[in-house]
Amino acid sequence: MLARGFQRRSYSQRLDEDDSVLETEWKRQLMSWKTLGLFTIPVIAFGLGTWQAQRLKWKMELLDDVNDRMHRPPIPLPLRVSASEIARNEFRRVLVHGVFDHAAEVLVGPRAMEGEPGFIVVTPLVREDGSRVLVNRGWIRRELKDPKSRPESQLDEPVTVVAFVRRAPRDNAFTPTSDPQSSEWFSIDVPRMAARANAQEVLLDAIHPESATSVLHDARYGIPIGTPLQVDIRNNHLQYMITWYGLGVFTSAMLIYSLRKPLTAAARIRRMRDRAGRFL
Repeated sequence: MLARGFQRRSYSQRLDEDDSVLETEWKRQLMSWKTLGLFTIPVIAFGLGTWQAQRLKWKMELLDDVNDRMHRPPIPLPLRVSASEIARNEFRRVLVHGVFDHAAEVLVGPRAMEGEPGFIVVTPLVREDGSRVLVNRGWIRRELKDPKSRPESQLDEPVTVVAFVRRAPRDNAFTPTSDPQSSEWFSIDVPRMAARANAQEVLLDAIHPESATSVLHDARYGIPIGTPLQVDIRNNHLQYMITWYGLGVFTSAMLIYSLRKPLTAAARIRRMRDRAGRFL
């Protein structure tokens, strides 16, 4: 009897010792640098998701503002335009009258339109007071790069252009540096183009009539195809927000699963008995 009781106590003590080891190992894992590193992943993911939610709100307000400006009636462009007016009226339609200085025309590119290579035509417009502004007239096919091959786009008569006011576009890290000396322009560099053409640092995007027939005709004869009346502004913040929040939820679940407290020896034995009882 004493031997049997001693065996029971010895077995119970071994179970308690196993539980103590598991408890110590679990606490050590809980306070490890690995756990801290895993904990930062959902924190960062939820933080980025919240940031994208704020960006989405900002972009929606911006799109509403831009859409309102684009659909206002066009107004005459002042003869002198300041940087603050450009920022305040970006995407506002304006009317500007003058004569294109085709001798100072600049081709920016290459640029593709629906998979076809070509160039963007930027031409100074000389206004009634002699001041100049830069007009992004639109896209032409690569085969019509030489102005002599597209005489219909080189008219010297006065024109009235309906255009959007635009801020100078930003280059990305992959855009090559333009070389004005060799007339190689890879981006619309408003300050350098304006200095070269003795023009104001004002960029206008000419609006093209929304007609499939006119687009085909102009593409064929080298008349630049301008910006459509409805400008598409990218808004991917909702997708980014869902992605980051989804990653946060997934990594949180993985972290909770990996840090769950281990079962005690007695609990494991009960589970094994329960499982064995199902098959008996």
